[in-house]
Amino acid sequence: MRLEKKKNKKCGEKMNENTSVKKGHDYLTNLFGHRSFVALCSGICTLVFSFYGILAGVIRSFRLVGKNGFFSFAYFTMIANTLAALSVAFIIPYAVEGIKTKCFVLPKWVILFHYISSTSIAIMMTFVLVFVSWSSFYDAFGGINFIMHVVSPTFILLSFFQIENGYLYTIKDRFIGCIPFFLYIIVYYVEVVIIGEANGGWFDLYQVQKYLSPVLAFFLIILFGFIVSWLVATISNCLTRRRKEKMFLCWKGNFDSIEAKIEAYGLGSMMGQIEDENTIIIPKDILNYLAEKSNVNIEELIKSFIAGFMNNQKNKES
Repeated sequence: MRLEKKKNKKCGEKMNENTSVKKGHDYLTNLFGHRSFVALCSGICTLVFSFYGILAGVIRSFRLVGKNGFFSFAYFTMIANTLAALSVAFIIPYAVEGIKTKCFVLPKWVILFHYISSTSIAIMMTFVLVFVSWSSFYDAFGGINFIMHVVSPTFILLSFFQIENGYLYTIKDRFIGCIPFFLYIIVYYVEVVIIGEANGGWFDLYQVQKYLSPVLAFFLIILFGFIVSWLVATISNCLTRRRKEKMFLCWKGNFDSIEAKIEAYGLGSMMGQIEDENTIIIPKDILNYLAEKSNVNIEELIKSFIAGFMNNQKNKES
């Protein structure tokens, strides 16, 4: 009786493992489609709000400042919105393709560009909330400024955090995210402090010299920008890790080498159903996880994945 119970228990465990395998494949198919749809919706949302911010800034510059609308690009708000619009303009085609193929993968340069633009938006928004609101509440939140400085940036940042690219930002990336802001600060310092308004430079748009010396003020602003960049990357990395944990819950327990290769082969077969032979994309994050769970070399799992992919291609041709 005890032997039978143990045997039945082992059979039950094996059935649960097989169920988790099927669940894993179903979950991944739905996940790839969901990622693409969310990226498309978030990209469109960002495009709309960033374009609105740009248009509002040009009109505001013309009406209130009394200068050519292009002078509005002296404000970092305009630069950040422009970068945001450009970044999602690159993402949307990949999202549309992902909806068709059920596989959403972004090139690294697109991921970094999206991070740079979102960091710029976050820096602009927090700078207005922390500094500009002190000197002039209306310039921060009055009229159309509330939409430009609060509503639009909030939606753009929410869109950024919703897009799942599976990328973990490094310390180097966090410095890269500050590049547009750092360049803007250099230009601003030259125009406002070195040249000066009296000699044809910009007037002090953000009144950074009102309370502190120019050198100290600009040093603190640069430090502030890097802190915001660090926070954006940290939040994004936390969300990415949580999503990966959720994704990997469909594979519970450890695998032996044969089971891991079967999983990789099955995943390749699934991808072969929805992708063309010339556009094979290897999900290295998933295969790396399987390699860790089974102590199998990642190269072996990639071979199994490609074998499953190509076998399905042959079946489609026949």
